[in-house]
Amino acid sequence: MASNYTSNYGLCQWEANDKVLRSEFNGDNAKIDAAISAVDSRVDGKASTSALNSLKNTVSSLSTTVSGQGNTLGKKGNCQVAVTSYTGNGQDTRTHTFPKKPVMFFIIGNALMFVGYGSTWAMNHDGSFAINTAWSGASVTLSVNAITNQARAIANVNGKTYQIIALYNQEA
Repeated sequence: MASNYTSNYGLCQWEANDKVLRSEFNGDNAKIDAAISAVDSRVDGKASTSALNSLKNTVSSLSTTVSGQGNTLGKKGNCQVAVTSYTGNGQDTRTHTFPKKPVMFFIIGNALMFVGYGSTWAMNHDGSFAINTAWSGASVTLSVNAITNQARAIANVNGKTYQIIALYNQEA
């Protein structure tokens, strides 16, 4: 009969003067068989090599697709916002010079708002008349034809302070 046993599975460890019993061998073999069977069932539950390779290829393909979209997505929503102010001088035209041509700008003050789209017109807050815009590089000149109080129409009332919010394309 064994006088010592292993710490993990309790397998027999015989000393030189121990009597070896067949029942102990059979018991140890049954414990070993059960342990190997438990390991086998855990391994069987794992994905096969071909399934893992297929998954790896799918992940690689998706990663390439996402990486390819990075340049496209990186150009979406990237705008720079700048805010400045000026005081009106009462003249019938007003030129605003920006660091670079804005995609859009707003002039706010004295209950007026203009939106410039980098095109040839802008609109005041009530939409009663179009504001002519003439672009030269990063400068825009605002004017209105044949109305009274043109300075008010183009947000240029003498002594009034106006705010400009300009949106710039960060990629340009």
